[in-house]
Amino acid sequence: MPSNSQLVEATSKYLIENYGRLPIAVDRGLGSRFWDADGKCYIDFFAGFGGAGVAGHCHPKIVEAVKAQADKLFCHGNLHTSAPQIELAEAITRHAFGGKVFYCHSGAEANEAAIKLVRLAARGGERKSDGPYKIISFDNGFHGRTMGSLSITPEAFGVGFEPMLPGSVKVPFGDLDAVRAAIDDDTAGVFIEPIQAEGGMNLPTVEFMQGLRALCDEKQILLVCDEVWTAPARTGKWFAYQHYGIEPDVMTVAKAIGGGTPLAAMVASPKYADVLVPGTHGCTMGGNPLCASAAVAMMKLIEDEDLVNAAVVKGERVINAINDANVGCIEQIRYKGLMFGIEFKPDVDALDIMKKCIAKGLWVCVAKNNVLRLAPALTISEADLAEGLEILLSILKK
Repeated sequence: MPSNSQLVEATSKYLIENYGRLPIAVDRGLGSRFWDADGKCYIDFFAGFGGAGVAGHCHPKIVEAVKAQADKLFCHGNLHTSAPQIELAEAITRHAFGGKVFYCHSGAEANEAAIKLVRLAARGGERKSDGPYKIISFDNGFHGRTMGSLSITPEAFGVGFEPMLPGSVKVPFGDLDAVRAAIDDDTAGVFIEPIQAEGGMNLPTVEFMQGLRALCDEKQILLVCDEVWTAPARTGKWFAYQHYGIEPDVMTVAKAIGGGTPLAAMVASPKYADVLVPGTHGCTMGGNPLCASAAVAMMKLIEDEDLVNAAVVKGERVINAINDANVGCIEQIRYKGLMFGIEFKPDVDALDIMKKCIAKGLWVCVAKNNVLRLAPALTISEADLAEGLEILLSILKK
């Protein structure tokens, strides 16, 4: 087995260096822990960058489901369907707002599909070259790095790749008047994260989200909720939009929805579920049976172990532990369920805190605006949660 340093050196030799990777080669994982190639153990407070957000690494029920499916069928292309696809779609729509599901591999792809659906729906379902096309999105949001999803993401991410998709309009997050002012006859829809993750764990008010829903209804434009980071169950609801007493027209999910496998979905409400007809969009391997089987097992795990409520209970333990420690370097904590953004005072660097945590064996991440992000698996054990918090607080107290 190559050493950690050998694998890191080989990474720089053979892989394009577009990620700014840390010098860690992951060898194996179990639950809320993973080990590098030298055997160093890390407590994972970021759940495989969200991909293992529900069940952690290599949950035995998910592993069992994937192995069983692998003995039957790996893939079948998109001119067929299979039982895992149907089971997963039924579970998603039952816990959301009904409708139908389109499968793909990543959050960016799901948002690409949503952009196409929104434009087509705004044109009455007709594939014509003119009609409403503008998409309103929000400052500090993040929707992906493909050219379409990048166009509705803040401009800084798109520098050097211009021109962007025409009709992409950005407005301040939480400003309903700005949204209203941006809407015109060419507007097709609004994209919003019910909680901005990459932007620094920014939470809108209930009043804003309900006002946004009402405004979209008034102007007859579609509302899309990007739940790539917030679903399923992460925030103490199956889907984060449910905190606001609204339903979107379209929802996108990825990361944790695959139970650790590359799976994403766009969910369209009943009103718009039949907009994408044959020939309008596709994804050859989207919802392949291996990934769908992992996701079905993960969704059942949420139901069987009440992980929606577990997100609330464990989230309260985290916030209570941090508050009880009375750490002076924290400016503000924003959280919902088991999803946290810790904003530091200007003289404290979140990236420095992250590096110190990793050196001590605690995996965390950073977001914009000097924010440290925590998003452990919903199945994290009490022992791992306590040990991880002990490491974090020992660093913050210094």
